[in-house]
Amino acid sequence: MSPVAAGRPRDPAIDAAVLAATLDVLREQGYGGFTLEAVAARAGTTKPAIRRRWPVRQNLVIDALAGVLVTPPAPDNGCTRCDLTASVRLLAEALDERLPPGVLAPLLADCARDPDLHRRLVDTVVGPSREAAATAVRRAVGRGDLRPDVDPDMLVDMLASAVYQRALLGGAAQQPLPARSLADLLLRGAAVDFDRLVRISELPPEARHAHPR
Repeated sequence: MSPVAAGRPRDPAIDAAVLAATLDVLREQGYGGFTLEAVAARAGTTKPAIRRRWPVRQNLVIDALAGVLVTPPAPDNGCTRCDLTASVRLLAEALDERLPPGVLAPLLADCARDPDLHRRLVDTVVGPSREAAATAVRRAVGRGDLRPDVDPDMLVDMLASAVYQRALLGGAAQQPLPARSLADLLLRGAAVDFDRLVRISELPPEARHAHPR
């Protein structure tokens, strides 16, 4: 939550109403039509009251978006192919399904000139699902499924790039992201034995952790 000046304690009910109203306005009007006046009217409060709580309006939007995102557990299916496919889906869910459509690209542009705002936006929107994916990749390297020279962060960036492109440039609404095909494309270059990972992915879930490495 954005810092505010010292004074009368904040009313949590007003904070919650403003955050909910922010999401409603973003869903209905998009980022281009977003105004504090519209939020104030929807929340039953005033623009100055919102300004006291969120002096920077981008921080209000980021806080509202944080409320619809979750911190997912790292995929752990005992199956590297399954885990990387799930990682792509986690990234896509955060950007394609949970965020109001048409908000991320203009918000990112709006925050680009302020390094602190930009970092806060990225950490809030992308950070949780990206870290879950990175944990899954590091686990795969550790158990010998991926080549030891694989850079987990670079591999996650490659997995995520297709998701980010769709979220920022469009395409998410037209067709589902082919998560399995994307994971397979990268695994063909990064896996020690791709065919073996395919065989493990075809086992029943209860048999995957017990499969010999």
